[in-house]
Amino acid sequence: MPRLPFPADTDEFSDETRAAVRHIQETRGSMPPPSSYLTYAGAAGERLSDLVEHLRYRTSLTPAESELAICTAARAANADYIWSAHVRLGLKAGTREEAIHAVDTYGPLDGLTEDEALIIRFGRELLEAPRVEDETFDAVRARWGEAGVLELTAVMSVYMMNASILRVMEHKAPDDARFLTPRT
Repeated sequence: MPRLPFPADTDEFSDETRAAVRHIQETRGSMPPPSSYLTYAGAAGERLSDLVEHLRYRTSLTPAESELAICTAARAANADYIWSAHVRLGLKAGTREEAIHAVDTYGPLDGLTEDEALIIRFGRELLEAPRVEDETFDAVRARWGEAGVLELTAVMSVYMMNASILRVMEHKAPDDARFLTPRT
């Protein structure tokens, strides 16, 4: 059970929260956590929802690439809720099971496409290493340009923030979720 009630457009929530809830419902057609939880901070929830929407659907990355990047962030954050949702969305968008498996198990990247391996390597360095190596940065820049470097950075980073919000709210993945392989 989450630590706070899921925000809604009802009298038990502040006017600012209710306005943010309405914005998210109108622009997204649903109330996905964690943007919904951030509506406790009013317009911050709106802005997070709009940013996530932009980074997922309006960048130079393909949907399969964006979903692989999100899965890489979910793995780094050990976020089962995000992992389960975005594995499903990724497979639907064309992300290959082999790439998802490599992310989940911290497996080797050989056998993946160049783009898959590059996204995962970039994410591992960005989110779990002391720095992104020059070779990795240069390869991402050569493949997706300056915009792509920042789009990959932003989509992975916003999902790390999403994972933090879900963690503090203790928002768990449903029992039938596809859970991450436990780290060893």
